[in-house]
Amino acid sequence: MVIMRQWVPFPTLWIEDGGLKDFTWKSGGSDVLAAFICMVLLAHHRGDGGAARLTYDSIDTVAGLSRAKIAAGLEILTKSGLAERVDRSTFLLPTLEPTRRGWGKLPAKKLYNSHGGIPMFKDFTLRKRSELDAMKLYLLFVARRDNETNRVDLSYDKITEYSGIARQHITSALTILSVNGWIVVDRQQSDLNEFATANSYRLRYLEPYRHAGTTGRAEIDDRTQALREMIS
Repeated sequence: MVIMRQWVPFPTLWIEDGGLKDFTWKSGGSDVLAAFICMVLLAHHRGDGGAARLTYDSIDTVAGLSRAKIAAGLEILTKSGLAERVDRSTFLLPTLEPTRRGWGKLPAKKLYNSHGGIPMFKDFTLRKRSELDAMKLYLLFVARRDNETNRVDLSYDKITEYSGIARQHITSALTILSVNGWIVVDRQQSDLNEFATANSYRLRYLEPYRHAGTTGRAEIDDRTQALREMIS
């Protein structure tokens, strides 16, 4: 039995190499969304030996997916090389590289409620492209999170470049993640000038005490306000 940890390592080389762009609503619809849900659950339940054992009933309990969707999702994972089937209920995820580039921290335990389910997954209708976009965006954030600053700094253009999510659809994906409490959106000072701002993103349940107010960003905000007062 795997004891659920606060976070688990998640393989990210395929994301860094642009793999998210291969998975679109047009190419697989809700089956692709089911695949990403299953991959997250497999990562959560991977044991020390690298294998994750999850029955269809277990996946249904956590995510509310039908057996048909689970089968379709797992089929996508195995055909794309993102999981290897050992037997009907046991899978291997890609080997984690020893370097930091090969994996990211994926929140685990606190995504679950007291009944052992993940509320956001159970709330998915499996009929909206924005739900798939939200999952792709979240996995991109896992891959691109800076371990030193505990945040993700990506422009909309870079998000599109890495994930294939159309720029006009990014806000909807961010809203799903934010409303469900999976991310926090912070306003940061932009490099454009002293007064411009840009979004940065934090994954909830990872080092919650390291954020803009504790890593020096609050001082930047104070200096910006002082500059405004000086020229007003």
